[in-house]
Amino acid sequence: MKDYQIRLASIIEDFGAPQGGEAAPAAEPERYRGRVPDAVIEFWQQNGTGIILDGYFQFCDPDMYAPIMKLVFDGDSEIEAGKTHVLGFGAFGKMIAWNETHQDMIIDLVKGMVSCPALTSGEKFDENIAVTSQLMTLDQAFLDEYDANAKKLFKSARSKIGKLRVGQIYGFKPILALGGNRSLDSLTIYEALPHMAILAQAHGMQLMDNASFPPKAVRAIGS
Repeated sequence: MKDYQIRLASIIEDFGAPQGGEAAPAAEPERYRGRVPDAVIEFWQQNGTGIILDGYFQFCDPDMYAPIMKLVFDGDSEIEAGKTHVLGFGAFGKMIAWNETHQDMIIDLVKGMVSCPALTSGEKFDENIAVTSQLMTLDQAFLDEYDANAKKLFKSARSKIGKLRVGQIYGFKPILALGGNRSLDSLTIYEALPHMAILAQAHGMQLMDNASFPPKAVRAIGS
């Protein structure tokens, strides 16, 4: 068994198999061969897509969310939208993606930030290890959102307004870029795709260097 296959098994052991999703990526894995790591294709073949961790994260069909990548990265000098594939997203819409050139990425539509370690550091890793390393952290706090007092919101949102279904996310109403409040009372459930499109157009996105402390903006996305 290869190292990345051991990692894939640990992801399912730790987080459970995705539930309720579409089988589209798993049905035609060869359309992604060479565009995402083999580990991702193998994951789809074995598990499909859908929700894990009671909605904290969901795996998706990259084609469905390709329009969001176009909104975020269209015209960027280094990150090509057509080579950036969304693997899944957190309960508040933070997206985990794979770029064919720059490897793993995190796209935070709420804050308007993009993290791409290989691009900002210039250091790349074995792609199967890189992508599985990212997927092994899907239970971590970086996928949550916080209220104005720095309190995590996911568990409270799930209790107050209900569990998410496939293709849904929690979001602030109105969105923060338009004056919304960081509070539990401001959260509602949105259909993910249209709400992500609104978030992607609400403010400029910044490429961040998260290896520095504190994290610093490198440049505007789209430049």
